[in-house]
Amino acid sequence: MRRLAGDPEGTTPMEDRSLSAVVLSRGQTFMILDPSGEIATGEQGLYAGDRRLCSRYAWRIAGRRSLLLSGRVLGPASAQFFLVPPAYAHDGRAEVVLERRVDLMEAAFRDVLHLRNYGARNRTLHLELDFACDFAHVFHVKRNALGNGGAPAREAARPMPQGDLMYLCRGTPDQGGLAVGVTLSQPADQPNGDGGAIAFRVALPAYGEAELAITAGLTPRSAPPEPRPLPEASAAPLLDASGPLGPTLVQAFRRSMQDLEALSIRGGAIGRASSDPDVAYAAGIPWYIALFGRDALLTSRMSVFCLPRQGEGSLRALARLQGTRWDPETDEASGKILHEYRPQPGPDVPTLIPRFPYYGSVDATALFIIALEEQVRTADSLDLLHELRSNLLRALEWVEASVDRRGYLRYQRQGDDGLVNQGWKDSWDAVHFRDGRLAQGPIALVEVQGYLYRARVVAARLLRALGDEDAATRQEGLAAALRRNFDRDFWLDRGYYALGLDGSGLPIDVLTSNSLHVLWTGIAQRGRATRLARDLLSSPLWSGRGVRTLAMGEGRYNPVSYHNGSIWPHDNVLIAEGLRRTGHPRQAMAIVEAMLRVARSRSERRLPELFAGFGKDESSEPVRYPSACPVQAWAAASVPHMVTLMLGLVAAASEVRLRPSLPPGVDRITVEGLRVAKGRLDVHVERDRRQRIHCEVGGNVALPVRVLRGVRPAGEGDEG
Repeated sequence: MRRLAGDPEGTTPMEDRSLSAVVLSRGQTFMILDPSGEIATGEQGLYAGDRRLCSRYAWRIAGRRSLLLSGRVLGPASAQFFLVPPAYAHDGRAEVVLERRVDLMEAAFRDVLHLRNYGARNRTLHLELDFACDFAHVFHVKRNALGNGGAPAREAARPMPQGDLMYLCRGTPDQGGLAVGVTLSQPADQPNGDGGAIAFRVALPAYGEAELAITAGLTPRSAPPEPRPLPEASAAPLLDASGPLGPTLVQAFRRSMQDLEALSIRGGAIGRASSDPDVAYAAGIPWYIALFGRDALLTSRMSVFCLPRQGEGSLRALARLQGTRWDPETDEASGKILHEYRPQPGPDVPTLIPRFPYYGSVDATALFIIALEEQVRTADSLDLLHELRSNLLRALEWVEASVDRRGYLRYQRQGDDGLVNQGWKDSWDAVHFRDGRLAQGPIALVEVQGYLYRARVVAARLLRALGDEDAATRQEGLAAALRRNFDRDFWLDRGYYALGLDGSGLPIDVLTSNSLHVLWTGIAQRGRATRLARDLLSSPLWSGRGVRTLAMGEGRYNPVSYHNGSIWPHDNVLIAEGLRRTGHPRQAMAIVEAMLRVARSRSERRLPELFAGFGKDESSEPVRYPSACPVQAWAAASVPHMVTLMLGLVAAASEVRLRPSLPPGVDRITVEGLRVAKGRLDVHVERDRRQRIHCEVGGNVALPVRVLRGVRPAGEGDEG
């Protein structure tokens, strides 16, 4: 087995590059800074417990903002900045250099300023810190950022002196009476009682150095708490690659591992005590630092070979919060998996959700069954299955109580509030006909029936492993009947599957990416899968940069919409999985190549939550979508899932299978430390000059490892 190039201990080299935003995260605390490490506008700020604690944080030296030389993200909770104060830069030479290190803690951060004088004169620097706290709820911040008419912005609280080394910002009673303390490492120059900027005078000797530190966070507290340990990013697999897109793949993979670690939440955020060891995935920063059923489950299955601990924790967290009763206000039902869990905001906070936990998701329960089976099979362990046995059975009971006479899962909001649409495209206008008319419910979405089919197939395996042969056989029969009905009711003469069936049974005839999700679920008949794959790269769904959520030319198409023409990386990578599963690696690798080129266009090599659906003929670069989450779990998990697709990696019941295929631009990939079958798998794949693929394997996997060659017949399943 060939060793990875670079540092033998697997450390990530830091790279100087211009960042569009600096995002730091530790559990439910996160921080969004501008490229210079300041908090200035928009959604930037320090957040904890769904409140923005700090809304303004900016340094001025001699009355001016310093010039950024370099910004580096050192890890999920740390960043470093090098800056030059303009007052001390002459003739292209910087006499004074400022280095800042920002470290995030729980509900707090520490900013250490290190000043260096490279000149022969003693200097006295005048620094001012502009600090403010608006204590706005994240829902308010989001509405204002989107221009959706959020509550008028309140005047932010300014720091008031509490002594030589302490300032305090106080919120109003309806903001929970929150307060942020600012601790100084040296007294301010002239403590200002009117809440203005905090001023410092720092002596900087010739060729000397000086340091100033600020710690800010929720108070009262005796001292900033030591951060609780979270899973280490160093435990993730190591990856190396070559070819024109090889460096991009390496950087994007490292970034995704860091982001997935940063999105790990625990304790109260997932309904547990702070001492509970489980960690689960939050959905995204800044709007979705919370447990979302669909997001956590899809993220778990896409990262199962890399970070299984978070997948197990997500399953356990959702199992503990599984529905127990009928509540039309929150769409709760016995056995149903939740949509969103977070602390209930106050009455002054605008939200569509009537009360948390909220269960308005039609697909999370089927995805729970799918993710559970994949976790059990990949780890080659039945312990988790026995632990969650009752949750599996209750989930199946909910399915049985919820399907219609044809076996379809439908949704319709039960209460007056909540989500009108309850699939993954849950914006109000996402489900409509070709002419733009909104569909009326109850709606049976195309991808949801695919999820249900796969859930029944894998539930049969789980039930058989639990010794219930009769129940397993029944699930297989129901799956087969669903597959027959689905082909009859959803396939359109235009050559694709309908988005869904409306309340009267009429096919919703619009061309969307949803119809391609059926490929990874296995519900599509072989001939249908072949046609979908054959037509994809020439269809109006394909932008050249990925599959659009809605085909160009359809009613309501808008490339800068959330679900009606934009491009989502996770959507694309799940479609690529289906293409690989049904024997169409060329189209799958075209999607993988497109996603890598999107990552290469971004300075931080991070796949966005979504981006605009403009084609290559309309824009020379991918166009940013306004208000997209800078860090998003689905998008981060798309990168390790792409690696899985390149390797063609499947953990079957009795063996581990590989069927490698590389996208254009990647000539070699080496991965060490994939988690599978109670061990670690190392894989090296290389394409030679004659375009032949070679594969070497190593590690200590408990099952036999088999490398398959060529393309198997379309429609043949991969799972054991």
